[in-house]
Amino acid sequence: MTTKISENSSDTLPICSASFRSGKPTDSAGLGFESEWVIPDGLGGFAMGSIAGVGMRRYHGLLCVSQQPPVCRVMLLNTLDECIHIPGGGPCGCDLDVRLTGFQFADQDPLIENPYLTEFIKGTDSCQWVYSIPTQIGRVQIRKILTIADQQGGCRVEYAIESGITTDDDITIEIRPLVSMRDFHELNHPGSLSIDTFSIESTGSGAEVSREGFDTTLSLAGIGLDWHDSPSVWRNLRYCHETDRGQDDTEDLYNPGVFSAKIASRLTKMLSIEVVGKSGSVDWNARSTVKHTRIRSAIDHALALAANPTDPILRDAIARLAQASDDFIVKRATDAGDSVSILAGYPWFSDWGRDTMIALPGLMLTTGRFDEAHQTLHTFAGAIEHGLIPNRFDDAGGSSHYNTVDASLWFVHACGQWSQAAGKPLDQGLIDACDAIIDAYIAGTINHIGLDEDDGLIAAGDATTQLTWMDALRNGVAFTPRHGKAIEINALWINALEARIRMDTGRDELGKRAEHARESIITRMAQGPSGGLVDCITREPGVRHSRWISSDELRPNQLFALSLPMVNLPEPIGRRSFDAVTGALLTPVGLRTLDSANPNYCPHYTGSMTDRDRAYHNGTVWPWLFGPYCEAMLRVNGFDEASRKHAQAIMLGLVAKMESDAAGQLFEIYDAEPTDGQHKPQGCMAQAWSVSEALRVLVLTCRS
Repeated sequence: MTTKISENSSDTLPICSASFRSGKPTDSAGLGFESEWVIPDGLGGFAMGSIAGVGMRRYHGLLCVSQQPPVCRVMLLNTLDECIHIPGGGPCGCDLDVRLTGFQFADQDPLIENPYLTEFIKGTDSCQWVYSIPTQIGRVQIRKILTIADQQGGCRVEYAIESGITTDDDITIEIRPLVSMRDFHELNHPGSLSIDTFSIESTGSGAEVSREGFDTTLSLAGIGLDWHDSPSVWRNLRYCHETDRGQDDTEDLYNPGVFSAKIASRLTKMLSIEVVGKSGSVDWNARSTVKHTRIRSAIDHALALAANPTDPILRDAIARLAQASDDFIVKRATDAGDSVSILAGYPWFSDWGRDTMIALPGLMLTTGRFDEAHQTLHTFAGAIEHGLIPNRFDDAGGSSHYNTVDASLWFVHACGQWSQAAGKPLDQGLIDACDAIIDAYIAGTINHIGLDEDDGLIAAGDATTQLTWMDALRNGVAFTPRHGKAIEINALWINALEARIRMDTGRDELGKRAEHARESIITRMAQGPSGGLVDCITREPGVRHSRWISSDELRPNQLFALSLPMVNLPEPIGRRSFDAVTGALLTPVGLRTLDSANPNYCPHYTGSMTDRDRAYHNGTVWPWLFGPYCEAMLRVNGFDEASRKHAQAIMLGLVAKMESDAAGQLFEIYDAEPTDGQHKPQGCMAQAWSVSEALRVLVLTCRS
């Protein structure tokens, strides 16, 4: 199967659609099972699946909606079983039955290929599958289009069926919805469902489906189709990606009935099914127009900010990334009313403070969404406790979590970046939030976060906590213990102090604190592995007194001391640090999180969830780290032409992965070591900061 990006042309700006075409139908299966797509609804919900149409994760489905945007998400419609009956179309004149969508059952191995799928196209709010069915009496062509209602929560599946059959017998299509109606993290474990678990109320064109103890009703409506109640339970469907992750992988799904229609020979017929999480109608054209207009504006702004580069490859990459950015920006319901936030990744992440603040400049400021960025900052400012913004909002709508040391410092950075990009001063509410954070770090707050007045550095945590972005923790085990004085935390501290001084008058005393911390990094953290910076200094308790011990791990976190705009370490230190990282951690898809010479290095992200958490920050490659890496390279080299071109080449190589590993998106992580010459994509198939940093840096390389 070949991959390319096709464009829906406009006067000046492309809106890209990832197109996967196959000259030989059997080629579609291998890539189709592994490659995924996602279409979010702007409320936290989404549709997601494999290109082949086979469900590979518990999160794959045609309609997942948020009950409390953007969290409390539930999977409603998992898939559709579509069977085409062609009289006399089989060998020797027998009837031919063809299923468009495949299924994997617990007792079935290997995955069954679909020989009829010839093309997959992902657009801004829709996916298309093209099937070509050759028969003894003519060819049947089917174009299936899934559309998601932007910021409303609903889906529509349309079928354009072109019958080239030469007999007078009608083709029949039967479509059976398979629903789970469950929390999107959970499964309907085998044997847990019965017909009596659900109730059906026919509406003439479809049905309203309810589940006992479940708040949301699923509305199914067919156009050009007949509906018949015929409830049943499909048993033991298996999700292979869950198997690989060592998770529960099998569930039962409920089928409330069947849609059906007849298609006469030598005719084309349009059919559709509309599905919403509540009764009501959707203006599909209006929803699509709103989203297309929003994305076109984002692309326009990003290209203008990049000084409208003439290189078509660079323009296309910026356009693709600007379009992908829209997927992560969501509404958030707050006590003060609707606001805005950023989801960290699909399918399983909610809006995390750290991810949001890192991603905000690329996703929102580069694309000109200043008002939404301002609302996002206020979303988190309104949730500050203990001088900290949340590490994450609870996915079930409960209390926020505050187990982070860096998210609040990234918040101060994002506030400064917003003011600079929007050309406006911060309002008093955001300035007060920045002050609350800085004052809490000086005075000391929860999780042992506080300033050491002796050296002006911030210390945080203990052996049982994971407060930095390297936060894997399972069953009480911290796999990357970085308690004490971490390099990126103190780079962020210096940057936050300097940024706060520039917000308004009245905090000039913070400059002395910034200089004290800068001097301490130079004197205490500039003699790290391979000439780089020390990753972390940890207190070692003693009988009479304690001492601070420097980590001997070579990690990429030192890059932030080079890339953040107001840290300003001496040039020789920055160059040695950059060279150390480049020599040990750079890959074609991101930065390794640990030097391969370290005994804790994990070359592959595989095995049980404990094994994967151990590998998560001990070697595993993160694409988003290309952002600080490239910006560090630009700053170390004074933004010269050679470093700009090098940074562009790095990011364009990553953007090319949007054509193969995921349809129009960038993965969260990759294996540290290649398999058969390629680093295998892992984790979330769409990650906010992977996209945002690629976009931010590409635009940065184009600016004077």
